[in-house]
Amino acid sequence: MTTANHGRRKQLAMAVGCLLMSPIPSFAYNVAAATAAANSAVCDDARPFYWEIGGASGAPIVSGQVGGTTYARTTVVDLASSSKWIFAAYVLQRYNGPPTGLLGQQTVDALNMKRGHTNMIDLLCLITPTVWDCGTILGNDKQNLAHLGHFFYNSGHGQMAAVSPFHLNLSPKDNATLLAEINGYLGLGSSFAYIAPAVSSGMQANAADYATFLQKIMDGTYVVSGHLNHSPVATYPCDPGITGCSPFGSVDFHFSLHHWIEDNTGGTFPMHGTTLGAGDGAHSSPGAYGFYPWITDDKQFYGVLSTKGLVGKYEYTIPCGRAIRAAFLGP
Repeated sequence: MTTANHGRRKQLAMAVGCLLMSPIPSFAYNVAAATAAANSAVCDDARPFYWEIGGASGAPIVSGQVGGTTYARTTVVDLASSSKWIFAAYVLQRYNGPPTGLLGQQTVDALNMKRGHTNMIDLLCLITPTVWDCGTILGNDKQNLAHLGHFFYNSGHGQMAAVSPFHLNLSPKDNATLLAEINGYLGLGSSFAYIAPAVSSGMQANAADYATFLQKIMDGTYVVSGHLNHSPVATYPCDPGITGCSPFGSVDFHFSLHHWIEDNTGGTFPMHGTTLGAGDGAHSSPGAYGFYPWITDDKQFYGVLSTKGLVGKYEYTIPCGRAIRAAFLGP
């Protein structure tokens, strides 16, 4: 054997040895278990719904329709508060990160529900033409100084940041021009639309396009990808002297930049008394009518549960979606 050949074989052996010693990422999952969970009793009250789980790119790994064929991947539904994650992504994309300075911090505080604008009634915006009108109709712009600096879940925080000429200056936008503004930074799928000029709750879309939005967070296309745990805010118990600050009752998620961090230790939802076990740190943005999108804390998998029911259906779709996620990821 020549010296050169011996050297090459030695280098190859060392390379193979390094590969064998190096940890190889494992993304094991259980499709059958996820499907069984979706069809189990924990999801009975969430029916009918469509669900899927996927990775950072490509088609869904697993999906299904439960309780009939009313909802599919391309069925457009009202997102309600699932619009909030879109709005946060827009703000961070526009400023290339959380906005800074005094005014920027006020915008961040608005995204974290700490600006005292806690009186907005979102449904009023269905009859308003612009962001300004939505933010000011019948006291939607009222600021409660007792809540300033404290977490209190309400769409008014984001709406007033959008209205303010010193912050986002979106006042004259109507449904179409507001969507064009958001799309100028995010390039959302074609099913996204505003049915009301409410920046934190007025969108509709289908599961397919929302899944693509989530994948663009996961793969780093959107700036918000690096800020999913930015300045997390405790949501339970409410700060002293404040009651009713969270729609999730005693479920102690944290909140960050218009989305939730599911790091809770337990808790009970207030409307239907549904209880949750400890969270897994996933990021999510549930809507009032039941739409439930999420990303695992390591950004390896996303999920969407798509449906539309009465206000409060999220109390059924969140436990259902979490059960599907847990089954998919395994022990």
